[in-house]
Amino acid sequence: MDADDRPGGPRNTARVKAALSATTALIASSLLFSPSSAHAAPVDLLCTENESVSYSPGLLTTPRPVDVDVHNILSCTSPTDPAVTGGHVRATVRGLNRSCTNLAASGIGSYTITWNTGETSTIDYNRSATYVLGTLVITETGTVTAGKFTGDSTTHVVELLTLDLLACLAEPGLTTTSGVGTYVFT
Repeated sequence: MDADDRPGGPRNTARVKAALSATTALIASSLLFSPSSAHAAPVDLLCTENESVSYSPGLLTTPRPVDVDVHNILSCTSPTDPAVTGGHVRATVRGLNRSCTNLAASGIGSYTITWNTGETSTIDYNRSATYVLGTLVITETGTVTAGKFTGDSTTHVVELLTLDLLACLAEPGLTTTSGVGTYVFT
């Protein structure tokens, strides 16, 4: 295997980003422009995201307490409120017991998105995390419990593409990851 084709390598990362972009476009067009049915929930919001995550101290192969800082930048389309065109999430969780083999464990949680309009949405979610071809895929399904879009169901999928697993072998460890994803509110 060429070094550029390894998981996280430039060509592999470009292929994953292209596949995710195509998948996002397909999902968006099918959700926004599909014929309505009695059972289809209307889409209130569709967003793409760029996510960055930092770990302090860095992650190693064995678990240890770390602080995790997540920052998401969202670009959005809302057929129900065209004024909402973007947003961001900033969350820090302290003292999580993590390693390179459990970057994002399954579980439950809550976070708040701040929209470009100044409004916010608080989401309670259930998370699952799996590895697909060397890429960490995190899926969060939840409900907006407060603020803009209250009552909506949410699906958030993010792929962390830049996992430098060699950094896990020695200090300072894996200190950052980043990825791309989507949010759908119905």
